Amino acid sequence: MIRRITALFAALAALCSCGNLEDEKLYSPEELGWIIEWNYCGWSEVKNETDGTVTLVTAYPNYGPDYPFPTEVTSVIMPGDAVQLKAGAFIPGVSIGECLTATIKMAGGVEIVCTRGYYESRYDCHYDDPWSERFFGNYEQRSDYEVVKMHDKNVRHNLTIRTYHIDKTLVDTWTAGQ
Repeated sequence: MIRRITALFAALAALCSCGNLEDEKLYSPEELGWIIEWNYCGWSEVKNETDGTVTLVTAYPNYGPDYPFPTEVTSVIMPGDAVQLKAGAFIPGVSIGECLTATIKMAGGVEIVCTRGYYESRYDCHYDDPWSERFFGNYEQRSDYEVVKMHDKNVRHNLTIRTYHIDKTLVDTWTAGQ
């Protein structure tokens, strides 16, 4: 008898903990027939792989006095740490992919100015100098997602994350060009 009561309570506990499975379903916007104008579509991670603290200053287009987005972002990155800069989707972001220049200020007054390249064709990007090519072209890309609750639905927001590196090779490339 005790076994039956214990089994009954265990079954009730399992049923109560499940909740409504439909509420837990993860939807894509397409499944719901929605068009979502996400503010961002991922981010850039910039890793400081040097022994010293670096200051990263990224510059963005300025479209006039009423432009509500930053034209410059300053990030201090400790050795071994990274900074996360959101990539814009519906609105502009502050990712490395959107900046015009990235100035890397290192100890001792060293400033490495990296300028975004220009495309002659879809796959052929040219840079003014090798350190700019090293910084902007040396990244890993991965996909991830986050779950956003909208109108009582769990919606999948797909993200692209690019990881850029401030490392010894970048510093050596800049030093060799001086």
